[in-house]
Amino acid sequence: MDMVQQTIVWAAFCLAALGLALWRPGAGRRALGIFFIVMAVGINVVFVLAAPDRFVDLGTSAPLLPPYEWVFQHVIAKAPAVFGLLVASFEITMGLLMITGGQWGSLGLLGGIVFLLVIAPLGPWTVPNLIMAAALGVILLRDPRLPSSLRGVSSSLQTRDGSTLV
Repeated sequence: MDMVQQTIVWAAFCLAALGLALWRPGAGRRALGIFFIVMAVGINVVFVLAAPDRFVDLGTSAPLLPPYEWVFQHVIAKAPAVFGLLVASFEITMGLLMITGGQWGSLGLLGGIVFLLVIAPLGPWTVPNLIMAAALGVILLRDPRLPSSLRGVSSSLQTRDGSTLV
């Protein structure tokens, strides 16, 4: 599968995740938490075991921001297996937090958003991560299990005098 096809398939998956987040935030939170764990083990741990140097390729083959290539060549290339295990550990932790829900789930959702935003510039095939980050943001703002202070943000934005901005 070439890069364009991979990007289209990934974008379709991310759109489906966004749809699930809009339709059933609780189910979306659990599904994406599981997805984070599966990706950590299925991609990052497998890379560490089979070809740790592929981590360097991820950031040097077609980065959208020039600093990414430098970081991957000069920092990550020194210990790609360690980097891969750190990334996998972070993803597993965020996935478990998402599944947990509540305030810990909020932390997992925020961590997942940050992670997806950080890796989005790795190349054209990772740009759909922005859609997945939006799905996590929707869940963060709409899931009834999350603190009511967060849910209120999604319903409307109000000024101090009570007038609505949106």
